[in-house]
Amino acid sequence: RGWRGGVAMAPPRPRSRQGGSGPAISPQTMTLVAYFFLTLAVVSLSLLLMPSRFAGKLPKPLRFYRSKMLSWWRRARELSAEGPFYKLIVWAGKKVGRGYLASAPRAPTVKAKPHGCGEVEVLLGSRFPWNPFHEENYLLSWRPAPAEDGAEERWRYKEFNSEFDFEKTGGKLRTIIDGLPENTTFHVRACAMNKRGASSQSKEAVVETMCKPSPQGGSTGPCGPAAGGRKVRYTWSQNASEAHLKLPLASNVRARDIRVKCTGLRLEIRLAEEAMADAAGKSGSPDLLVGNLYKKVKPDEIFWTIEEEDAKFGRHLVVQLVKTEPAQKWECLIEGDGHSRIDIQHVRFFDGNDFAGLGGDLSGLLNR
Repeated sequence: RGWRGGVAMAPPRPRSRQGGSGPAISPQTMTLVAYFFLTLAVVSLSLLLMPSRFAGKLPKPLRFYRSKMLSWWRRARELSAEGPFYKLIVWAGKKVGRGYLASAPRAPTVKAKPHGCGEVEVLLGSRFPWNPFHEENYLLSWRPAPAEDGAEERWRYKEFNSEFDFEKTGGKLRTIIDGLPENTTFHVRACAMNKRGASSQSKEAVVETMCKPSPQGGSTGPCGPAAGGRKVRYTWSQNASEAHLKLPLASNVRARDIRVKCTGLRLEIRLAEEAMADAAGKSGSPDLLVGNLYKKVKPDEIFWTIEEEDAKFGRHLVVQLVKTEPAQKWECLIEGDGHSRIDIQHVRFFDGNDFAGLGGDLSGLLNR
């Protein structure tokens, strides 16, 4: 006790650590929490850096946790990459590094499809690393498919700049290779390259260029074994409502020897069993023409007949197919290897004489 002014004073009481804000946290609890978060961080980092071939052997809860962390990490990268500060740093790093900060390139994926007469559309799937300063260009190469005798032609090369020679669409890089011959099968491949060197070649994509249609809006295709094999060609044409087929026939094939079946999406023309021995030859196959149609037709409205005398086509089978969707342009009659595809931009179902008596702007109809 103390004395102040002759009055006895009690000693001051120690202040509580609670401070009126709840129970106190002991040092042991804080240590356990710190160890828990440190362990969680170490485990999370280990899972993120673990190769996929080892991650597949982990228990299911850990694989689920790892996939979630990877998705969060990718989303964070996407959001940060959209910011102006991040873009400024990447731009400055590429300018100062002059390509030497890039990682070693990896081979892209290649897809190719016909784009028109003598043109091929190529889609490249880039395999970029996580290096924000990575940059690469591409070397595309193509050559015609090997001939029947096995002779191979030389590859043709062209370098494409990833920034100026491609159109970005759906996460892919799109470009056009033009100046190619019509109705020719090509092999297309690509490799990535930068200051670190060049990647290996990608897997080859096979594509066949389109051809210009005949005046009747069609083209030709290989026949089946019973009609003489792939060297014998059928002819097809089309108008706004129908597609027509002309298939060469041997002189000994009669109408009762032919079996025509159409399901709407598939056409099957075969010889009857009793006629196979005379017309199918050594192959023994009864197929005159079998395959999937380009588009659906009305199976109940198919008509066929044999024309005996024709100065241009000789003796042949004529098949008439009615389109389910009128005014639809077909690229081919039968889908498959060797069946030529036409560039439908050159197909016209109507001309100016069909609408001579009508007024107004009819350009939309004339392009059909």
